[in-house]
This record gives sequence, structure tokens and C-alpha cells, in this order.
Amino acid sequence: MMKVTLTSILLLFLIFKISAQDQNTTSQVSVEKSIYGIQAGFLGSWLYNESRLSDEFALRSQVGFDFRIEGVREFESFGPNEDFYGILHLSLEPRWYYNLVKRAKKGKTIDRNSGNFIALLASTNLESVSFTTNDRIQSLDQIRFVPKWGIRRSLGKHFNYEAGFGFGYAFFLNNTERTGFFPFRDERNSDFTVDIHLRIGLDL
Repeated sequence: MMKVTLTSILLLFLIFKISAQDQNTTSQVSVEKSIYGIQAGFLGSWLYNESRLSDEFALRSQVGFDFRIEGVREFESFGPNEDFYGILHLSLEPRWYYNLVKRAKKGKTIDRNSGNFIALLASTNLESVSFTTNDRIQSLDQIRFVPKWGIRRSLGKHFNYEAGFGFGYAFFLNNTERTGFFPFRDERNSDFTVDIHLRIGLDL
């Protein structure tokens, strides 16, 4: 009877110890309080901040310029012509870093929000703050809402990279679209949109 009691006490002690260690690990896992940085990709460059909302949630705010090269066909000559434009990009993006605890338990770094995330991108592009090599191009005043999945990883002490993709909807504030994947479509107020990004950055 005594052996059974001692064995039960030892098992309970071990279970309690393991549980306490797991809780301690979980309590130490959190996104960073605040991160400032700059990132660049194939289609632009941006300044950003990620601020902690809770242990697994962060709010990303971003400002920068999206760059595009468009092939626009003139009706008069029917000849393709590539033109360049840049347009101001502003966005807010709540992010849920859902696998931080799992990464920490495996001994993987979670520094500077290194993890996988699910996000809701809300962004706008403003034609009033843009530049182009050809006045034929009409940039879009638009607001986009795009659910996304992505990853963020740190490289050394200051560098990072990100990749992500999502599908959502764009609402055109000037009621027309004259650039993008399908130029010279009929006027419309909204349309389906795809967001894909691959960036490398420097934490400030």
C-alpha cells in the first residue's frame, strides 16, 4: 500500500513539474513589443512597424511605394509599350503568429516575430501621390481587403525575410481601372485581387 502511495505521489509530482514547465515556456513566448524596419522586394520598398496586441497578435502598419512596369497597348498603333510607375502604399495588417509556442518548444528562434502568420491586409493606393514615365497610365485610387497566410524569419541579428500570399477584393475609388493585369477593362467599382509578396528587410 505504501509503495502504491509513494508511486502515485511521484507520478503526480512529475506531471505537475512537466505541466509547470510547459506553462512557464508558454508564458515566455510572445511577439515583440515593437519592431521598426525597412523592407524591399521586387515591386517596391516600405517602412513598417509591428506592435504587440497580445502574446500571439501584432498590428503591422506600413508605408512605402509600389513599383510597376506595365505593358499598355495603344488603340491607335496596336503596339505594346512598357511604362514604369510608382504609387504610394499605406496599409494596416493585424497578424496572428499562430505557431510561436510550437517553435519555442522545438528550440527554434522566435526573435523579431519569427513564425508563421495569418493576417488581414487592409491597404490603399493613392494616385495623388504617384509618379510615372507616361501620362497614359492612370494609377488606381483603391482600397483592398485581403486575408493572407505568410511566414517571417530573422536572419542574424538585424535582417529578416518574409513571404506571403492571399486572395481578396479591391474597391476602386475612381470607378475605373486602367492598369494592372487586365488594362482597359470596362469601368467598375470593385474586383477580385491577389496579393503575393517576397521581401528582405533590415530591423532598425
